[in-house]
Amino acid sequence: MLAYFDDKKEKISSYLKDFLAEKGAGFSKINSLGKDVCDRIYDFAIQGKMIRGGLVSLGFTLSRNGHFPKAGPQTMIEAGSAVEMFQSALLIHDDIMDRDQVRRGFGSVFYQYAQMAERAGIPDAYHLGESLGICAGDIAYFLAFEVLSRLEVSPLILRKIQKLVSRELAYVGIAQMQDIYWGASNRSVSDEEVLRLYLYKTGRYTFSLPLMIGGHLAEQSEQTLTLLEKIGEYMGIIFQLKDDEIGLFGDQGEIGKPIGSDIREGKKTLYYGYLQKRASTEDLTRLAYLIGNPDINEQDVQYLRDLVVRLGIYEEVQNLIRDLADKARSLIPWLPGFKFEEREVMLKLLDYSLVRTR
Repeated sequence: MLAYFDDKKEKISSYLKDFLAEKGAGFSKINSLGKDVCDRIYDFAIQGKMIRGGLVSLGFTLSRNGHFPKAGPQTMIEAGSAVEMFQSALLIHDDIMDRDQVRRGFGSVFYQYAQMAERAGIPDAYHLGESLGICAGDIAYFLAFEVLSRLEVSPLILRKIQKLVSRELAYVGIAQMQDIYWGASNRSVSDEEVLRLYLYKTGRYTFSLPLMIGGHLAEQSEQTLTLLEKIGEYMGIIFQLKDDEIGLFGDQGEIGKPIGSDIREGKKTLYYGYLQKRASTEDLTRLAYLIGNPDINEQDVQYLRDLVVRLGIYEEVQNLIRDLADKARSLIPWLPGFKFEEREVMLKLLDYSLVRTR
């Protein structure tokens, strides 16, 4: 399964290298920051596994049923490259909002700029880094839409894809606003609200969006697109639940960012909701001190780990993940694609989602 996505990553990385070099050469006529930002976007993008970009090709193959659409293999790579640049833009901005100085074991983009400003002796270098990071994320968005505009498809298919992407990214923005607001407030949230946040902040754009782009490129029916969308939703919520798990129980060296960042930021995860319902009065008092406290230490994180396990919360979340996986697995055989190998890739990706550690 990983070999499939490794192949797509290599091709997407190659496309992005050439595309961003082309854009950087043009931007360099404006100022030196133009080429620099393209280089940083490229370096940032290739640090990821590029699963989202690969899902475009997978969605295309899984939904084809003998029809021969205009889009070819290179179009899949180009569309996947756009998806990966959207992903980079989201993460660049996310690191600013979460004040995360490390991403994938490297300095986050805004922090790179802050360090650059500090070396230049510029006052308030951190704020300047954030400002330049916002610009870098914006540029990644705009360039991603340019990549989409170059797709060799019919005008109708291109309009459908652009409308889909714009809608899903707007959903991400709205859900992100809610996530930030919840993190700053003491408002209690229901399990349903948390799962809906997961669906629109992460789930749909991580899986449903690239799969549906592939379906559109294959010129498939609304029925097939809906099937891809639903499978993506199940897998996307699993993805976010595993992210929560890794953020609390993972290894800092493996995931490339500090463990417990969700706690420090006061994120209203499903773990948080369950703790609010089940913890004793004494534990709730300590939780009120820890959640949203940027100065918690390793012992505090271990206390939360132990509490989540002791109260049965860890196992309950695992049961939810398994239930979602069963629902996704039951739908995959209904996809009209005739290549058995690609169905196996999808099933193995689902299995990998259940056990990933970063």
